[in-house]
Amino acid sequence: MIIGHLINDTHSLLACSLTCYSWYIATVPHLHHTLTTSAWYSFTNSKFVWPKPLRGAHKLGLLPLVRKFQIHRRDLQFSSGFSPKRFNCCSLRHFRALTNVQDLGIDCLDIPSFMPHIQLYLGHFLPTLRSLAMGEPNGSRRQIIYFIGLFRHLEDLKILYDKVNRQEEPEDHATLIPPFVPPLRGRLTMCSTGVGLLKDMIDLFGGARFRYLDIFNVGGTRLLLDACAGTLETLRLYPSDPRGKERSLGNVRALANCSAGSNLLDFNLSQSKSLRTLEFRVRHLDSGLRNGSLYAAGSLLYYVLSTISSPLFSKVVAVYQDYDFCGIAPPELNTPLLWMTGEEVTREARQHAKRFGVFRSMHRERDFQLVLCVDVWEGTGDYALGLLEEAVAVEKKRVGFNRVSPEPLVVFRPRNSRQDPVEYMIGALNIPNPWLPL
Repeated sequence: MIIGHLINDTHSLLACSLTCYSWYIATVPHLHHTLTTSAWYSFTNSKFVWPKPLRGAHKLGLLPLVRKFQIHRRDLQFSSGFSPKRFNCCSLRHFRALTNVQDLGIDCLDIPSFMPHIQLYLGHFLPTLRSLAMGEPNGSRRQIIYFIGLFRHLEDLKILYDKVNRQEEPEDHATLIPPFVPPLRGRLTMCSTGVGLLKDMIDLFGGARFRYLDIFNVGGTRLLLDACAGTLETLRLYPSDPRGKERSLGNVRALANCSAGSNLLDFNLSQSKSLRTLEFRVRHLDSGLRNGSLYAAGSLLYYVLSTISSPLFSKVVAVYQDYDFCGIAPPELNTPLLWMTGEEVTREARQHAKRFGVFRSMHRERDFQLVLCVDVWEGTGDYALGLLEEAVAVEKKRVGFNRVSPEPLVVFRPRNSRQDPVEYMIGALNIPNPWLPL
């Protein structure tokens, strides 16, 4: 039970591992759960450069304990792909010792270079892999789908591009039939993919069964929503780029993915019978406020709420992040925490009042429970959470807010950069990290 409370506290786990042999056995799987390496040779700390982390963990016999393995690139657009050229006899032997990986993330994976011997390099992931994340994968859409189909137990899928991938199909693309049909019943995260990839995936896998969708600039939005109509439980309405940072919202076209051929009508959810939750970012709701009127994000939310027919729908999640609190700056390097001035506190209170007004207005379209979720950096978390709780307390006293949600749930999810030294360095040096959780 003690270790269960300390799973995310690396420093405490290290102290526990020094207590005795029994405590060491209990803590070591959590300490070595994640292994991260960088394929960028100019990385500040050379011990994280491929394949040094593999070599060091192999000497200590820790590779079978790894459950999450990630290979990062700093610049996804101008990086050479991850190909068989990265391996020699030693690094391949170490790589194949990762026999219990459940979560795999690879940037710039060069799928064609592994063909047709792809299982020789990646076959040891097949029995255990449950989650796959690819940043800027190189290959045709049928090659990508073939690679996905190698993992018979795959549940979660993430495919991220900086811009829409339009690579032509090879002549033999029709012969690339996935060996398995993975369940794919978890989370789908996609950015800047064409309609062909989704269409081929649905055709070759016999449909789509995802319960959670987070898509931006994806062709075939309507096709995907219809395919997941019987299983979709959560839909994220705000876009995020591959690095977890906000994309600019100029109008409803940006939020409705119109740059990939979608429009507002593609977000009709009347066919979804299992939908429970909508998620959106408060920042984008603010972009829809102008002189008390709504446009852009607000228009999409109003439209989506009006189309929901699922009897299970009950929750709207509004996500607060760092830039949703005026005068607060997350600590980077040695930058001190900036507190709000009196004027900024007043402006913040007015902004909260506007947001709650929009929430009440949306509640007239559809009954739901409002969940306010705080996702901020560790150094600003307590302060930001206190400001939001004060705003909730004020709004509870006003007529009408209790009809929105008697007890809005405020969730504090600090992004603790100390858990992973590579993530800490990436954040401190302002290096884009495609796997940073939202």
